[in-house]
Order: sequence, then structure tokens, then C-alpha cells
Amino acid sequence: MSKFGMAAVFGLVVAGFGMAGDVVIPEDTTPFTVKQGDTVRILVKGIAGTQVKAKVTGPAKETVNSVTTRVKGKMPIGPGNHEVDVKPTGKGKVVVEVTITPPNGKETTEKYEFEVE
Repeated sequence: MSKFGMAAVFGLVVAGFGMAGDVVIPEDTTPFTVKQGDTVRILVKGIAGTQVKAKVTGPAKETVNSVTTRVKGKMPIGPGNHEVDVKPTGKGKVVVEVTITPPNGKETTEKYEFEVE
């Protein structure tokens, strides 16, 4: 293969890696902007038994994941942490409503807004 051909293949490979996108973690509910290929990750802390639901309006899909840790190989008692991953599927405005319901506690909803460029 010629040097030009190798350079073209290398360029395509590097461009492919560059399209993977960033993981964006909002620290508050102020609206922000992301690019296609980015993932918005909303961190939710709670006590054991906390339920987390997410509703997305706009061009994106959500996934709610439980997050567990290990200390000396064992899961500690207490936390009920979650992550809500939102992956854009197109350009436009996205609204994410995250509802947190702790056991024997008051349900709360936080609203996040972002624009996909």
C-alpha cells in the first residue's frame, strides 16, 4: 500500500476515535449545549432502596443505571446511587426529568435542559 493510502486509512481511524464524544456531567440544572456523539450523565445520590426514573423529551434516549462500589471486595451498606445516561439521537432541544423516590421519603423531580448541536 502506498504512503498516501496508509495516511488516508490512519486519518479515517483517528477521525472515528474522535467521534466517540465526551461524557458531560451537569453540576446543576442550568441549560447547556452538547455535540452529537456526547453522553450526558446525571449523577443521582440516595440511600439504599432509592428509586430513580427518567423521562426524556426531545431527540435522545435514556438509561438509568445503579452504581455500586466495593470496599475490600464487598459492597458497603447504605448508598443507593444511580446514573442517568442520556445519548442524543439528533439535533435539537432535550429535556430530562429525573424523579428520585427514597424509601419512606418525599419524591422529588429535577429538570435538566440541553441543546444538541
